[in-house]
Amino acid sequence: MKKRTMAVCMAMALIASSLAACSGGNSNSASNSNESSSPTPSASADTTSSATPAPSDTSGQPVSITVLTEGATSVGAGKLDELLEAKKKELAGKSVDMSYTPGNAFDVESFPYLYQNIMYNKLKEKNINVEMQDWGWGEPLVQKQTAGFLAKNIPDIIVGETQMPGFAQQGLLEPFPDDLANEIRQNVADAAWKPMEIDGKIYGFAAQPGVSSLFWNKDLVKQAGLDPDKAPTTWAELLDHIQKVTAAGKGKFYGGGVYAGANFGGYLRFGALMMINGGNFAVDGQPAFNSPQNVETISYLRQLNAEHPAGLMVNTSEGAYFDAWYKGQLGYIIDGPWMAQQSKDKNIDVGMASIPLSPNGKPGDITIGAAFTSVPKDSKNKEAAFEYIRAMFSDDIQQLIADSNVRSPVLKKIAESDDYKTKHPDLYTHYLAMSGNVQGLPTFAKDNTKAWQVFGDAVVKSLMTKGDIQAIMDDAQKKAEAITK
Repeated sequence: MKKRTMAVCMAMALIASSLAACSGGNSNSASNSNESSSPTPSASADTTSSATPAPSDTSGQPVSITVLTEGATSVGAGKLDELLEAKKKELAGKSVDMSYTPGNAFDVESFPYLYQNIMYNKLKEKNINVEMQDWGWGEPLVQKQTAGFLAKNIPDIIVGETQMPGFAQQGLLEPFPDDLANEIRQNVADAAWKPMEIDGKIYGFAAQPGVSSLFWNKDLVKQAGLDPDKAPTTWAELLDHIQKVTAAGKGKFYGGGVYAGANFGGYLRFGALMMINGGNFAVDGQPAFNSPQNVETISYLRQLNAEHPAGLMVNTSEGAYFDAWYKGQLGYIIDGPWMAQQSKDKNIDVGMASIPLSPNGKPGDITIGAAFTSVPKDSKNKEAAFEYIRAMFSDDIQQLIADSNVRSPVLKKIAESDDYKTKHPDLYTHYLAMSGNVQGLPTFAKDNTKAWQVFGDAVVKSLMTKGDIQAIMDDAQKKAEAITK
């Protein structure tokens, strides 16, 4: 991995800032969209990392690491032990049941407290103290991270979504030690690390990533005369079911399908169909918009668009699309795993299955709501930071995630157990989807924001007009190549 100049790193700021994807429901209890109220980047604790297995200095004092938090596991900013005590009092005041016995369900609102409590105890055993920092999410987070890299003033552990592979490609992240990387490859589902693997090295890990699945409103499906407990398995069958739901709705509800707005919320969702059909957004940083596989997928999306209220499928706000689902106005939807529990919370009797396959397609998906944790090159305590990552796929943390029934665990021994399959059959389906051809959104070689906008505009034009899709995507390919080369 070659080191780049400061100017290239600054260019990375522009690239990465456009990749702060929004993904509805990206947490166990709330959206992963922290407000940008955090302080400007501050230096990691100035302690010296030991070369010995125990990550403490020569005086035996604990090592302190700074860790960026994200919505699903956030308990605030500050010393973790103090935050846990404050969170405990806060939740007690809300009459939240904080008791938890591994293997049993628990009050999901207490998930961040329980998660961080396990992490605190595991790291304490390693003589590691944790300082949590909240730099927000989305574009504000990327801007602060980029400023931190430029100033060499960055936490020991950073977290993010679609910007993280770009940081790795720029040589800003530390590759995982070989023993840790091998342990992850052998014991963890692909979606937790594969999108962060570059040139045979792993640069990031997600404890509870998401990939999209197919969901359906059983009541609406039943009204269309379909079996509410049977999932469509092919694109043709899915379209047929969706059309029948639209017909049964007579303008009160529609068949639905997938959100396809010209933004990362759309790309993350309908991108799964592109992966299934053998397409892609880019190859080696260059656009691949007009491939036959992509044109086939977009042609299918055009058919799905007809089964929505006018303009809903490509609405600039993904919130409008999901509001329609929660109001019982859509029969089918493709989204991340949180949709199962959130739908039940809205009293929707929901089915869940793998996304159907195209005629020549193979299982594939895009990570969504995946908070990848990485160690920057400039971390002052790399050894302790990797101990933090190791704790993320420990039995205790992964069992907690399994019991939450919001995300599936990534540790194979838990997710593939008979107990998990029996208690969480829907999310076991999600776990299966996290293996194989699972990718993250790519970063274009130049002018990333402009390249994505060209793609998004072309897809919207393809769906909203009767124009020749191949011609539209050919034109988009030429425009994007002029930008990225």
